[in-house]
Amino acid sequence: MNISTRGRYGLRALLEIAFQPKGRPLTIRDISEKQQMSVTYLEQILHKLKKAGIVRSKRGAKGGYILARDGNKITVSQIINALDGPISISYCDAPDLREKSCIGPEVCVSRILWKRLEDLIDNALSSVTLADLKAQSSCLQKEASGPMDPNSDLKTIRRKIV
Repeated sequence: MNISTRGRYGLRALLEIAFQPKGRPLTIRDISEKQQMSVTYLEQILHKLKKAGIVRSKRGAKGGYILARDGNKITVSQIINALDGPISISYCDAPDLREKSCIGPEVCVSRILWKRLEDLIDNALSSVTLADLKAQSSCLQKEASGPMDPNSDLKTIRRKIV
């Protein structure tokens, strides 16, 4: 199982938008330059995120994209689901796809394992918000630029992500 390029790029694009001052739009061109992504690909990604209610667009000379809601209300799971669909380890549990992907018996213990693993991954992705990643990014930037503040919440954020 892999998170697609679309999912990874979407998350990076949303982090760029999240770092903007509240209400200040960021253009696709700016995101493209900062993240070294194709403008055309970003347009497709942001269109899907807009349809999912994760971003809003503003038209005009000072237009661009902003988060549709606060970063602490947008989970990584919502982003991945909007761009790639639900996490799926195996199609054993999908009746319409099972015949194509699984030749095992109707009652199969491995199906329980794959479903449990899907749930664990989804729960992990649901527990991390865009705001969490933004905070972690800020802490990592501080860590890279000098001595770490012992009162930093980086350990808390790392625990939450891992």
